[in-house]
Amino acid sequence: MPGADNGRPAVDLGDLRLFAVVAEELHFGRAAARLHLSQPGLSYRVRALEDALGYQVLARNRRGVRLTPAGEVLLAGARRLLGEAHRVVDDGGRVARGELATVRVGFVGTALYSLLPAVLREARVRYPELQVRVEERKSAEQVRLLQQGQLDLGLVHLPVDPRSGLEATPVLEDPVGIALPAGHRLAAGETVALSDLAQEAFVLFPRDLEPQTYDRYTDACVTAGFAPRVAHEATGLQTILALVAAGTGVAFVARSVARSLTRSGVVFRPLRGAAPHLVTGPVRVAGSGHPGAALLREIVLGLGTERNGKSQEPDFLLDG
Repeated sequence: MPGADNGRPAVDLGDLRLFAVVAEELHFGRAAARLHLSQPGLSYRVRALEDALGYQVLARNRRGVRLTPAGEVLLAGARRLLGEAHRVVDDGGRVARGELATVRVGFVGTALYSLLPAVLREARVRYPELQVRVEERKSAEQVRLLQQGQLDLGLVHLPVDPRSGLEATPVLEDPVGIALPAGHRLAAGETVALSDLAQEAFVLFPRDLEPQTYDRYTDACVTAGFAPRVAHEATGLQTILALVAAGTGVAFVARSVARSLTRSGVVFRPLRGAAPHLVTGPVRVAGSGHPGAALLREIVLGLGTERNGKSQEPDFLLDG
């Protein structure tokens, strides 16, 4: 029976698209050309559509074609359905490409003063519907969360353990200087030799949070002829600098932080001679198939290439 409910729609999207084109043209010849059909074939399919619906949608006479009242209602609904179908197909493609994904991103504190803001700005421009959720974490914790599937991408200090199951790409190399209390005896100079700090107390983070970075700092001190005396440990950069401002010690600080952050009571000075460097880059689980993380990683790599192509010697000599 025409239009009967037999568990399937009376018409499909192809029928509705065909009808919509005819309704827009109100001319079978022009509609057939748009649809790449013969005019007799198009007429047959319109009649088959009307038979399936059980009512007439087009009135035909010698003067041309017009929509019936039922046809006008069907056209409005067909346009809505066809538009929604296009959106569904397009959304599926964007999900497959990662453009509609949610990406959980960890970052080390120094990335907040170097790569991260530029990455987030570029992601909003390129993929406005990509949801990026960021959280500051030390490198070791990011590695653990990536391995547990609780992060999709990390911005960490490299290297990472090659046995970790993660793939990492170095992007940004950041020389490290020293944060001194304002009025410190070494603050008058433009640079500081690491050996001049042999008698100083240091403020560092706990080693288990950033073992590679911690060892890089302490190894630099040993190379300069002394083992650093760690007077205080703190997990956050702001806390470390607050302790420096209070005169409790000195601290290693990346240049990107020194040129971007002003802290009352603290001065930043570059280290003279060989100085430790921080290497930052994106890390993800090896073979990760997360499309949104892949898009964000490409942005990080692209911005890193741009930055490395420019001068990396901005003024480090900053007084807080």
